Amino acid sequence: MDIETTKRACEAYRFHGQLGLRQHDLRYCDAVRDLDNPDVWSSNKIFSVAAASADQFKTLMMQVDELFSSLPYRHFVIDPFTPSAFTAYLALNEYSQHATTIQMVLDGKLKQKADSPTLEFHPVKTESDWKTLRELVLEDHAEGGRTQGRRLIEAVTDGIIAGYRAKEGPCQFFIAVLDGSPCAYGSGISCPNNMGMVEDLFTLPTFRKRGIASAVIAHCVDYCRSNGASPILIGSHENEPPKHLYNSLGFEPVCVTHEYIKQL
Repeated sequence: MDIETTKRACEAYRFHGQLGLRQHDLRYCDAVRDLDNPDVWSSNKIFSVAAASADQFKTLMMQVDELFSSLPYRHFVIDPFTPSAFTAYLALNEYSQHATTIQMVLDGKLKQKADSPTLEFHPVKTESDWKTLRELVLEDHAEGGRTQGRRLIEAVTDGIIAGYRAKEGPCQFFIAVLDGSPCAYGSGISCPNNMGMVEDLFTLPTFRKRGIASAVIAHCVDYCRSNGASPILIGSHENEPPKHLYNSLGFEPVCVTHEYIKQL
């Protein structure tokens, strides 16, 4: 993959991360806030950092501290276009690397799995659909695979679902149903730079090893492409097994993004 694809992937990742949230354009960075859900880290973060010197770091942190004064943490998203000096600054000031995500891009035909089951896919539209999705998300968060082993309290889960609902429009969630039972979910996103994105994938443990995750990804890819989006981005935490599934389906790694968090 070339540098232009990497740039578009980072743009798409940033777009999804700020979609539906209050956006703030600061001097040396961008930020999003969700005043109703302060405990949802993914909804309260700083990204697109351009600061590259000590004076710029000082100005940036003053602005960030003012914007996030009510929060007991600071959360930065770092991508390949962040000045390396700023990443070093975070490490120097006791920020912990919270997560590393491998950003992977599909530029071509998805490699379908021959053993994928026949599923029904329900786009999440109605209040009943959102209730079903909430039940699946609660199972997801109880397992802790998406949260580095931390079991989220129900209030945080509801805050995350509120964030999902705020993304409606460019982002469409789907519930996969097998033999009448909701068993998995995922989302497809159409980004302004014409890149598609597959996100928020989960399959109930009792339904795994049947090709369901592959089928959900295929459905989300088709949805993105039906809206004219190409290529397609997907992300996987570096220590999680899904990265191998995504690669086997044709997604190729283009870069990594990092999250740094400090509790105050």
